[in-house]
Amino acid sequence: MEIICNSTLQVLQCLSTDDPIYECGSSTIALLISRPNDLIRLAYDKLHAYPFKDVPTCWRRLYTDASISKAISQIRVYIGSFPGNALDTEHGGTDWRSEVVKTLDMAVIMTGAPLRRDIIEDLISNLQSWTVAERAIKRRKPNEADSGDFFPRTSLPLPKIGYPVARSHQLQMSQFEDHLSREELNPLVMEDALNHWPALNERPWDRPSYLLDRTFGGRRLIPVEVGRSYTDVGWGQSIITFKQFLDEYLLLNGKDIGYLAQHDLFTQIPSLRNDIAIPDYCYITPPPPVADTPLAKKKIPELEEPLLNAWLGPAGTISPLHIDPYHNILCQVVGKKYVRLYSPLESDKLYPRGVEEGGVDMGNTSKVDVGAMEDSDSDRNLHDEFPRFKGAKYVECILNEGECLYIPVGWWHYVRSVSVSFSVSFWWN
Repeated sequence: MEIICNSTLQVLQCLSTDDPIYECGSSTIALLISRPNDLIRLAYDKLHAYPFKDVPTCWRRLYTDASISKAISQIRVYIGSFPGNALDTEHGGTDWRSEVVKTLDMAVIMTGAPLRRDIIEDLISNLQSWTVAERAIKRRKPNEADSGDFFPRTSLPLPKIGYPVARSHQLQMSQFEDHLSREELNPLVMEDALNHWPALNERPWDRPSYLLDRTFGGRRLIPVEVGRSYTDVGWGQSIITFKQFLDEYLLLNGKDIGYLAQHDLFTQIPSLRNDIAIPDYCYITPPPPVADTPLAKKKIPELEEPLLNAWLGPAGTISPLHIDPYHNILCQVVGKKYVRLYSPLESDKLYPRGVEEGGVDMGNTSKVDVGAMEDSDSDRNLHDEFPRFKGAKYVECILNEGECLYIPVGWWHYVRSVSVSFSVSFWWN
């Protein structure tokens, strides 16, 4: 660990001349090694002084480098203060390795860790490897997990499918190209599309022990949405360890709902990225949004590579009726989801929210709470409040493990987990 700590400090002290961090001032940068906590507090205040998209890169760089400097200091203090016994030493009642991981992961989540993603991952990976080596124990392989090493099998009742999405078995690339070239583009379920993914085979995501192993014993931090839906009153967000998320929301049938939603987990934890593969379908050039629909009027940047996001939560997690700015292939790795989809041509019947308080553009989200329609009284009230909604045509499906759902750009979709569910979305254009 000392070698990687020294080499990392050298990187922090030998900044390139065009590094945006210099905009923070040379006197500030001079404190990176000696006073990282003060710089983290300074950068934190600056991060919250702007909308996230407008935060100057220099402050994100400062928060990141100060966090790395702090983490190295933490490692040296704990290892140096307790030679030969650092692994079993707690600092103030807290596992010190968790404190190091927290420092580094907060930099990733708060800032995106510009220019430093690889360095942070190397530090965490080496710390995890060092921990295992020093303990000199044999790590249990994921496929040796005990019979109880699974997520709860309980699930919500499956809704009756009245207007099914079309399905295709082992869809070939040429067939998908033909599908995309049709004048009327529709969603499509692709069966048996993920059989080659390690996440469904030798590196199984349905085993909590495997996910804990890949997250350094559950020490990695993740952002969690707390509440049924981001459109509900009382909905909130928190940053917690993966183990806490697992224990509180996935392994216990609690009343609260926590959702790891639309998070770039695979950049943060590359070892999980190695368990999946970008579908070849994402490298076919798709058509633009339907003319005269909301997205057709917006200039959407072209993506060089597909955008990957993770979606992990218990039964009952909801993504309210909304549209995405890109074509989407939603891959179901663990559990089942119910998905309902509406064509962009139905937009006027779906009551988009528009710009809300604080200037937040919520035009991609419907005012209609589709989830509340499961209650008959709420259903009647919704139709009274949104009379055009009853006439909106839709298709629907149950997305099972190993299946993918192609969602054309601009199609409205409502998603609900009917069991513990782990999905990966691939946006592309």
